[in-house]
Amino acid sequence: MVYLVGIDVGTTNTKAVVYDPERGEVIALGRHPTRTYHPRPGWSEFDPAQIWQGVAESLRQALAQVPSTASIAGVGVSSMGEAGIPIDASGEYLYPIIAWYDPRAEPQLDALCRKLGTYEIFDITGQSPRNIFSLPKIVWLQEHHPDIVRRAGRWLCMEDFVIWKLSGEYATDYSVASRTLAFDQRQRFWSSRILGSVGLSADLFPMPFPSGTAVGRVTAKAAEETGLPIGAPVVTGGHDHLVGALAVGVLAEGEVLDSTGTAEAVLAPLSFYRPDRRLFDSGFSFYHHTVRGQYVVIGGNSAGGASVDWLSRSVLGLEEGPSKEFFAAAAEVAAGSQGLFFLPHLVGSGTPENDAASRGAFVGLTPFHNRGHFARAVLEGVCYWLRSNLDEIESIVGKRIAEITAIGGATQSPFWLQLKADVTGRSVRVPHVPEAVAVGAALLAGCGVGLFANERQAAASVNAFQEVRKPDEKEAAAYERWYEEVYKSLYASLRDSHHRIQQAFGS
Repeated sequence: MVYLVGIDVGTTNTKAVVYDPERGEVIALGRHPTRTYHPRPGWSEFDPAQIWQGVAESLRQALAQVPSTASIAGVGVSSMGEAGIPIDASGEYLYPIIAWYDPRAEPQLDALCRKLGTYEIFDITGQSPRNIFSLPKIVWLQEHHPDIVRRAGRWLCMEDFVIWKLSGEYATDYSVASRTLAFDQRQRFWSSRILGSVGLSADLFPMPFPSGTAVGRVTAKAAEETGLPIGAPVVTGGHDHLVGALAVGVLAEGEVLDSTGTAEAVLAPLSFYRPDRRLFDSGFSFYHHTVRGQYVVIGGNSAGGASVDWLSRSVLGLEEGPSKEFFAAAAEVAAGSQGLFFLPHLVGSGTPENDAASRGAFVGLTPFHNRGHFARAVLEGVCYWLRSNLDEIESIVGKRIAEITAIGGATQSPFWLQLKADVTGRSVRVPHVPEAVAVGAALLAGCGVGLFANERQAAASVNAFQEVRKPDEKEAAAYERWYEEVYKSLYASLRDSHHRIQQAFGS
């Protein structure tokens, strides 16, 4: 009997799973909440000691359910992408982990873009420059705590940090390296052009490897803290969205992942790296997949699922957020919400408009609209957003997308899933893989130790119940008309007003 361990360090929780590749199932799960600190209004940080404590506790919980840890063949690590920590040569933590969504490095990003140009940064890194990435945060530390950067021996993103704590080795994978804003996609190494512009050396960062590469072994100290066996191989995983895509089989061109949580991400694999001006203008990212030789185009809306939660809690007064009551109210209303449309830009447009000043909006409101109309309109608006991204990706990469693979919170609602199919005019496949990101990390561990010949064989090992939602022809035809005649014009019609609102009231 051989088992694989997968770790997922997330913004809300850290999870660890033990995966049985023969059965294709998770046989044990541990989790620990990720605690966030707010030292100043608007700032968000994680304590590195607590992050490691969460990893260790999650592993102990999961491994306590396994008859013998001697059967553990390898450990894979996945994480949120951009957050990181400076450590010195002795391994001392020099500063708290600045959360990926913390906005403090916006001025540093602006300065970097003025120095190099936003398109040159995109062309090198595949990323549309945003302050979420590691590099602006490092430059912020340079300016506000220069002694810390001088002392720092390494900058470790979350995955890198856990690999180091487990094995004592400094290593990252291409996908997480891509989220630093300092990684050259063509060279597969740290960009001397970008780092030189801010006075940093590639030595600050760990060596990058493909996902699924064995880079070290569990040390005696880590074994004592986690319950893992001494000497178990430690394997690179990757950026959480991409690792989750592997677990549900989104590996090749023409396949698309729609991941709906607080944010919504849409991900399409490609077999080449070709940073396109249209991708840049639309705000898409384009970088290494966790599948060797593949890249991904990723679009996103930071308020995808959050729009639904906002309406549920703040407007409809549902304390638990979206519930059976919410979806039942939406289902009682006819398609089209009686002419009520919702533009899901609560925190900017995301892709493909790429406009941070855009705002959310209800359009077409009348006295005849009730809570059910609002609920359905918000769900339809988020689905229209998905449709617009699929269309944009198709037009840029020249591949027809016939089916969407859905993971995340939206998969818990049959109504929402059917709405995605009807509004986008595409089938929606739902593989029920509990803790898909942690499972994907375990699969990459299997690749790294030679248990699987490649990522496709690894993904095929997962024994998951799958359901498929197909578009209803009548509903899909109606949504096609409303999308073309109304939704596609909403952003352009409101753009100037939203920009004037931002100028008058700020962000």
